Amino acid sequence: KPEHLEDLIAVISLYRPGPMDSIPKYIVNRHNPKNVKYKHPLLSNILDVTYGCIVYQEQVMQIFRTLAGYSLGRADIVRRAMSKKKADVMKKEKNIFIYGLEKDGVIEVEGCIRRGVSESIASDIFDEMESFASYAFNKSHAAAYAMVSYQTAYLKCKYPNEYMAALITSVLDNTN
Repeated sequence: KPEHLEDLIAVISLYRPGPMDSIPKYIVNRHNPKNVKYKHPLLSNILDVTYGCIVYQEQVMQIFRTLAGYSLGRADIVRRAMSKKKADVMKKEKNIFIYGLEKDGVIEVEGCIRRGVSESIASDIFDEMESFASYAFNKSHAAAYAMVSYQTAYLKCKYPNEYMAALITSVLDNTN
C-alpha cells in the first residue's frame, strides 16, 4: 500500500533477488515504525527512511563510512567489488571493515571496533550487506523507474481508453 513516491522507490529496489529477503521485514516495519530495531545505533540515521532495512547502494556506502570510517572512494570500490561478487576482495575488506587498516603507523580506515561497534555486530552487518549488494539498485535508478511506474499507473487508471489505444499502437508499430 504505497502512499508516497518514496514507497514506490523502495518497492522497486527491494523486488530483486538479494534485497527480496527484506520485503517482509520492510512491510512489517513500515506499518509499525515504532518497532524498528537497528543492529547498532549508528545505523538509525542511515536506515530510518527504509524502516531499518538496507535497500539502496548508497546506504551500503554510508554504512562503510559511518561505522568503519571509509572514505567515499574506498566505500565505492568496496560496493563495486560486492556487486561483482569478488570473494577475495570481500574477505580482505571484511577484515578492514571490522578491525581497520593501518599502514606505516597511519590509520587509513578506523574500522568498526575503533568506532564502538562490536566484532560480532560488525560481522553481521557486513554479511548482510554482502548478500544484498550484488543485486542492489542505486536510489536514483530506482527513482526513475518509480516515476515512470507511477505515471503509467495514473494514465491507465484515469485515461484507460487512451492508454490502451497508445499501448496497442505501440505494439503494432513495433511488429512492423
